[in-house]
Amino acid sequence: MLQNNEIKLSMTLPKSAVFPPSHWKHILKLLGLIIVADGRVLKEEVDTYLDVVMELRCVIDPSVVLTRRMARDWFYLNKKDLEDVINSLAYDTELLTTLKEIKSLPHKLDVITGMVKIAVSDGVYDNVERGLIKKTILYWNIPAGGDQSIDYSDAKDLISA
Repeated sequence: MLQNNEIKLSMTLPKSAVFPPSHWKHILKLLGLIIVADGRVLKEEVDTYLDVVMELRCVIDPSVVLTRRMARDWFYLNKKDLEDVINSLAYDTELLTTLKEIKSLPHKLDVITGMVKIAVSDGVYDNVERGLIKKTILYWNIPAGGDQSIDYSDAKDLISA
């Protein structure tokens, strides 16, 4: 019962308020950078990228309209821009700008795990991929101890084939 012109507000925010659909482009960009980081775009990496995007959609917000085909189209439409970021002198600035936009994301560890899955899907864990993942971990201040500890030095052990 409301009294004195009080307005009852829900204590829970809808998922879209926590992570708006417009922010998905930043997740797609971060994951796409892993694909182009080593200078090669292989089918295994693209397929894993699509799997990771669908997994993240289920975890972050299952109600968002994002299909495999949409994610694939986004990647190929933005592939040149992603390659330009990797080859740019302003690489770090662009990466930090992207990470800043999704800093409020509560599923950072899921995103990082997805990055690793993409990076190792072609059988090679390149130094550029490793550096991109390490910078993401550092910028997001992911704890290095406890249950959330992940050893990224040998990422292949994390992925069950």
